[in-house]
Amino acid sequence: MKIHYRENQGKIEIVRCFGNDPEVALPESIGGKPVVRTAPYAFSARKNMEEEDVLVFETEDQRMFGGGERLLAGEAVESVIFPDTMEEIGNYIFYGCRNLRRLSFSDRLRGVGSGAFTGCRELGSLRVNLTEGKKTCVKEILGDLWQRIDVTFLQGEREIRLVFPEHYEEAVENTPARILFTQHHGSGNNYRQCFYAREMDYRKYDELFYVAKAYDRVNVLSDIAFSRLMYPEDLTEKAEREYEAYIRENENQVLEYLTDAEKMEEMREISRRRLWERDALETAADYAARTGKREILSFLMEEQHRFFPVRRKKFDL
Repeated sequence: MKIHYRENQGKIEIVRCFGNDPEVALPESIGGKPVVRTAPYAFSARKNMEEEDVLVFETEDQRMFGGGERLLAGEAVESVIFPDTMEEIGNYIFYGCRNLRRLSFSDRLRGVGSGAFTGCRELGSLRVNLTEGKKTCVKEILGDLWQRIDVTFLQGEREIRLVFPEHYEEAVENTPARILFTQHHGSGNNYRQCFYAREMDYRKYDELFYVAKAYDRVNVLSDIAFSRLMYPEDLTEKAEREYEAYIRENENQVLEYLTDAEKMEEMREISRRRLWERDALETAADYAARTGKREILSFLMEEQHRFFPVRRKKFDL
């Protein structure tokens, strides 16, 4: 990859990137100096003009296999990994990046420029490396996006996974009164308020599950429940029971979704927590057979024998 950058007071600002890989991983340092910020429009194809007062850095793979690189901006970008040294990203950095799906950064990233995620309608995954504590810029990023976002916090080898559902607003006119008012749809706006002083409030997050059940579909609700059960950061017994109850009460729909998405780990979690219902398990096995999910069918049949063994009748002679 070829990088255009500036140096200021011993720190590096990324201006543009060139290469062939839509998954961009920025270096932690250039010339021994830390990479701490990106310029406005750094990954946007809608920048008015390119800057000339820049320095050029080439990664080792670029020096060995360079040639034919393109500007990594706009629809050419699918994933960006910021180094743990990154502190600030500029205004409209991802403006119009309609194919951007994944973004990784650390809790050292504190400054998010205005309009940074304008048009990033496919962005669905944030991975956040917690190096200094629990304060992050996740709330600011979520506030710019209406779609579902899956967030993974990484603390050493430990993972915390959360689902933030979608939400959208609709302008509705009351014609007789000549009043225009806004209706909110989806539970995503509620979930985006589960932060206090830039820290995630897990208990407030769990308290909103009843809102999600009123608005969201089984795939979203299942992912919320399993994310909290499998990665239980600050999970109370009350919230744990509520998530388990949802799985039990909607097991047919939940299992159909897990089968379609081939989510084996979630099915194993059902076994670990002994949440199986006999009829639901039989229905799921039949559905897996009809849809050709052989691995899942094998697993479900094993669980049938383990949890609901067929008792053979004994006859006295």
